[in-house]
Amino acid sequence: MASPADRSGDMTRMDVMTLAQANTHLGDLFDAVVAGFAEVAAAQARAAERVEELRQWSSVVAEVAARHRGKKCADGIDLGDAERSVVAELGCALRLPERSAGALVSESKALVHEHPATMAALREGQVSYRHAQAVLDATVGLDEPSVLELDALLALKAQTLTVSRLKTVARRERERRDSRPLVERHQVAAQDRHVELHPCGDGMAWLHHLLPAVQATAIFHRLTDIATAVQGPDEPRTLAQLRADASVDLMLDDDARTALTAAPVTSADDSSDDRTVEADTAAQYTAGNPRQSIAGIADRVSLGGIKPQVAVTIPVMTLLGHSDEPGDLAGHGPIDAHTARRLAAQAPSFLRILTHPETGTVLSVGRDRYAVPADLKSWLRIRDETCRFPGCSRRAQRCDIDHVKDWAHGGTTDHHNLIHLCRHHHRLKHTTWTVRTEPVHRPPTQPPDRGSGGRDPDHDDQNDDNHETHETHDHETHEHLAPTADVVRWTAPTGRDYLDHAAQELARRHAVDSGARHTTHVDRGESQFPDDPPF
Repeated sequence: MASPADRSGDMTRMDVMTLAQANTHLGDLFDAVVAGFAEVAAAQARAAERVEELRQWSSVVAEVAARHRGKKCADGIDLGDAERSVVAELGCALRLPERSAGALVSESKALVHEHPATMAALREGQVSYRHAQAVLDATVGLDEPSVLELDALLALKAQTLTVSRLKTVARRERERRDSRPLVERHQVAAQDRHVELHPCGDGMAWLHHLLPAVQATAIFHRLTDIATAVQGPDEPRTLAQLRADASVDLMLDDDARTALTAAPVTSADDSSDDRTVEADTAAQYTAGNPRQSIAGIADRVSLGGIKPQVAVTIPVMTLLGHSDEPGDLAGHGPIDAHTARRLAAQAPSFLRILTHPETGTVLSVGRDRYAVPADLKSWLRIRDETCRFPGCSRRAQRCDIDHVKDWAHGGTTDHHNLIHLCRHHHRLKHTTWTVRTEPVHRPPTQPPDRGSGGRDPDHDDQNDDNHETHETHDHETHEHLAPTADVVRWTAPTGRDYLDHAAQELARRHAVDSGARHTTHVDRGESQFPDDPPF
C-alpha cells in the first residue's frame, strides 16, 4: 500500500505527466491486478492437486493399517472411512463446514483426473476457481468422452466469459451431449422442488425456492413488472426492494401483513444522517399514511393485467412434433421439447421465437406486426437479452436502446447500429470509452457466447482505415459459415478491448463504429434525436 509520501510524489508526477503516460501507467496497474489474480488461480490449482494427493494417500494409510491388523486387501477394506476421516480433518484444518470440505475433495479429484483442460487453464491462471467449478457442475453424470469434450470446450470459453455467462453456455452445450432425454431428467429433478428458509443477520432471512425453470423465470419477471409499475418520483424504494415487497404482499393476506410489518423498511438512500431507524420507521407508519403495499395499489395498477413476457426459442421441427430438440428459455437455457411446445400453444405471456431447423435463423416472433419500430424493438430485446456491456446482466427491458453511431453523426436506426445499454453503461459509453459493432462468423451449430474480457489478440489494430479491408477478407474467408449477430467491442481508455456477443443470432452486414467520445456533440441542436447524457 502506498504511503502518503508516495501518493504525494504521484501527485507531483501527475503535474508533468501526459495523458498517454497516465493511461500507460493505468494499463500497467491493470496488468498487475490481472497477474495477481492469475497467481491466486494457480495457487488454487496447486491446492487442488495437494488435496487429491491427500485423498489418495489416505487410502494407502488405510491399506497399511489393515495389513498391520492382519486383514488382507482381498477381505475388503472400507476406503470410504479413510476419505470421510480426511474430509472431517480438512474441515477442521481449513475451518470449513464438513459439507464444504467434502465438496473440495470431490472437486479436486475431478479436476485432477477428469478435467485436464480446465485444470491446465487454472494452473496457468487463465480461469478462476469459480469458472472451474462451473465446468465441473456442467459435466456431472456425463460419460467420459463427453466429459473430456465438454471440458476442452468450456475451458476455452471460460477464458472470455463471466461465470454466469459460462454457466448459461455450459447448460446448452451439456444438452447436446447428455444421452438422457431432457424431459425425463426434468421430471426427476422436479421431484426435488422445495422452499428453504435460511436466517441471516439483523432480523433478515433468505427464502429460497427451487422450482421448474419456466415457473421460476415467469415469477421473477412478474415481480419485476409489478415493481416497475409502482416506481415513480415519489417512490423511495429501489427496484430490488419493490420486488421483495411485491412478493410479500402477494403471498400474505392483509391481516398477516399488518401483524408482521413492525420491522423497518430500508430507504433507497443508504447515506447516513442524523435520523434514526426508529424515526424513519415512524415517519412511514404514522399520521395515517403507512407504507404503501403493492397489493393496495389496484387503483393505480391492475396486477391481473401484468403478465411476464418471457422469450422461448423453439426449433420449428420441435414445434411441429418432428423433433425433440430442446427449446431455449431466455435467461435460463434449455427446456424440454414438451414444455416448449406447450408454452408455444398455451402461454400467451411467453414470446415465441421460431427458428429454422438447419441454420437457426429466426423465422417469427410469434405475431403478425406491421409497425417496423415495434418489430425492431421486439427483436432487439430478444437478441440482446441484457445490457451489451460485457458481464452486465441488467435485463434488456430495463435498458436504453442506444445508437452505437449517433443519429446526429449519421448513424442509422437498424439492428446493426442499435444495442441495449443500462443507464450506467450508457453513460460510460459517452465518456472516454469507445464502442464498435463488428460482424462475426461461426459455424451454424456453434451457439453465441456472451461477454468476454481482455485484450483481443486477433484485433490489435484499431485503425478505422483497415476496417473495410478486414471485413472483405472476413467475408471471403468465411462464406461457408453462418452470419450471426454483431459482436460489440468496447475499448477502454487504456486501449484494452472487451467483447460482448449477442444472446441470439441475426444476420448483419457491416461494422459500425461509435467513434471517440471525449466531448459532447457540437451539433446537438441540429439533431431531432440527441444521444448525449443525461438520457
